[in-house]
Amino acid sequence: MTGPARERSLARSMSGRELIRWSSLHESRSHRGILGSSLVIALLAGGALAGWIAWRSGASPVSASRSWLAGTLVAFALAFMRVPFHLYWRADAALLAQLPIEGGPLFDAALWRCIRAAAATTLAVAIGAAPLAQFSTEMLVRHLAVAATLGLTAALFMPAVATWAASLVAISQTDRIAALRVATGIDSATAARTSTTPPAPSTAALGALPGFASTIVIVAVLLISAWLIGGTPSVPPAIVLGSLGGVSVLAILATRASAPRVMGQILRDVSALDRQRLANIEVHPPTAIERAIARLIGDAALPYSKDARLMRRRYPMAFALGALVFLVLAIIGLARPDDPTPWLTAVLVGAAIYGLAVAGRLFRPPIELARMSLTLPLSSAAVRRAKLAWVLGWWTIFVAAPGLFASLRQPDPLIGLALLGGGTFIVIGSALVRR
Repeated sequence: MTGPARERSLARSMSGRELIRWSSLHESRSHRGILGSSLVIALLAGGALAGWIAWRSGASPVSASRSWLAGTLVAFALAFMRVPFHLYWRADAALLAQLPIEGGPLFDAALWRCIRAAAATTLAVAIGAAPLAQFSTEMLVRHLAVAATLGLTAALFMPAVATWAASLVAISQTDRIAALRVATGIDSATAARTSTTPPAPSTAALGALPGFASTIVIVAVLLISAWLIGGTPSVPPAIVLGSLGGVSVLAILATRASAPRVMGQILRDVSALDRQRLANIEVHPPTAIERAIARLIGDAALPYSKDARLMRRRYPMAFALGALVFLVLAIIGLARPDDPTPWLTAVLVGAAIYGLAVAGRLFRPPIELARMSLTLPLSSAAVRRAKLAWVLGWWTIFVAAPGLFASLRQPDPLIGLALLGGGTFIVIGSALVRR
């Protein structure tokens, strides 16, 4: 058995369980010490959250509950935004797409990564809720129920949404290949009925749809926040939690049914977008804000323009999450809650952590190709200044401006201003350090 027949036989013989085992073996070998384990990270994060909740418990049960809810929502917001990186924005996506493996096992392995990440996040916030047991067992159980529901949405609902969003990019693959064959003269017979311009993939959907779904989940949980402390919520908790759980299960079942047909194509198309090969890369001109920033940074304008356009295409979730942070901080400033510290702490710390991640991506492919940059008449100082300008622009628009508004609107603005100043210092420092 040789050639295509052997490849088809191998594809049929590779099950999802075997691919998961291979992936787990590879990840265990690539971990850098015990701190690379997701379990260890979850335990450390949970311990830190529990310490913060125990400290806030000294004020009141309400303060402790709100602190836990704020920290939990930030943790799961980051987990939601990580889902596409477990599915198709992976270093091995191009390799997996070239192997003779069917879409079903590919999706099963990706879903398993999402489930493990969701379980780690759920474990962390569950540990963080432990200090609430001193008030009542019922209060602890209610918080754990919310944590379990959010974990279910991170494990099932968000992968389903992210996969559907990616399928919008891959759905027109056949038309693009046909158009490419016509444009190169390979298939002139269909030239009369086929456009030579391939349809543009909706790359914005890769971030917009998961971001929109994340917002719906977070708002739904906020609607029942009063129930956590024994109050009367605006919507019955059973309906909210049951709906989120039921939709998550139904969504993943529907996605798994279609995964064998589209998963391989999703990996190929998204990895092609990363490498700009045989793909409509959908790079738009700089926006008005980006042009204004470029005029202020001199010789760094050219690399900044490149970074800005590629970041909009490659990491649309940076803008989806930034918009969510902007909205939450604006609401805090307008509502002026009795105890704004938990919300300001969770949102600003979460934004700073994500800012660190975004700053790191500016120095890695596909945003920065070091060898290519060395061939251009650009100084290393100009390249670093361009990275700093992008990070400062993102931070100022989405975090600093609304954060300053939210802090100054509170009776005691010092806590918010201190958090904002610390986050700004950390994010700027990360942009100045080449990775």
